[in-house]
Amino acid sequence: MKVSKALIRSTVGAVLILAMIGGSPLMAAEAAKDVIHQGVDVWMTVAGFAKTSFAQEPIPAGFFCEGSRPFTGTIKFKGSPLATTPARSLGSIDTVVRRLDDAVFNDKGEATTRIKLVALSLLSTQPVETSCGKYDVSVNLAGPQPTTTMKILRTEALGGTYSAPLALNVKAVFMPVNGDKSGRREVTRRIDLGPGSTSVWSYVNTPQYKAGVRVDTDGDGKPDTVLPGPSNFLAGVESAVLKNPTARPMFADAPTGDPPCCPMGQCPYPSCHCDFNSTDPYKSSDGCDHLHCIWSCVQYPDRMCACPLQLPPP
Repeated sequence: MKVSKALIRSTVGAVLILAMIGGSPLMAAEAAKDVIHQGVDVWMTVAGFAKTSFAQEPIPAGFFCEGSRPFTGTIKFKGSPLATTPARSLGSIDTVVRRLDDAVFNDKGEATTRIKLVALSLLSTQPVETSCGKYDVSVNLAGPQPTTTMKILRTEALGGTYSAPLALNVKAVFMPVNGDKSGRREVTRRIDLGPGSTSVWSYVNTPQYKAGVRVDTDGDGKPDTVLPGPSNFLAGVESAVLKNPTARPMFADAPTGDPPCCPMGQCPYPSCHCDFNSTDPYKSSDGCDHLHCIWSCVQYPDRMCACPLQLPPP
């Protein structure tokens, strides 16, 4: 079994889906510094739009119990809010990606930085049926994380687009629905994700979260890592909607399972990361055996958005 296709190849993603937060623009003088400071980007996964198929590379026979058949099904996931200190300080955020370097723009408006996953928390949307019974599945990061390169393009004074493929080591825990802890099973895999769709960014100067927030990075429910201070980069929001000052940014939240709301003038849109072998990697979920979609907030000049906006079934 090739480890690169065994679980989910999820943008934030990643899909990562991931919620986005609003912000206010930097002054022109700040934008002229030509530097995006290192920091983190936070996302909320779109429920049901993260999935993995084991059809081509099944979980082997005997994994769940003696004599169990190979598992070839598809598992769909939703985000589970990360444990934080202070509690709920990141709202419903379930994915954190860190930009490791200051990204300096050249005269072509191009910059790069190394990135890696800091935290991930996903749950299966419904129990998984196996020949040994039903299992709930949780997914978190496992051990040291690989780094990839994020390419950032500044197309105007206050923002632009970016490309951010991800690689991550994940742990999937299968827990019997009946609570029998002896039936707990675990799979650890390396996952590679292509760049997500609708990848836009803006300069901001209003903090996206308070300093000193601590998050759970290994899925044990105990916050263990302090996030770096907020930077001047806001992923997922087009700069055109931030040209006027806005209120202090707030996390788009969906405590009842509804899609999140976006700042005025924007519509929620899923930015999807698909496996590299997909037949349709960045336009829909149709060609994806492994998919992870995260929320972006995108300006649609010719569209009025209700809030929350309901997506079509995955």
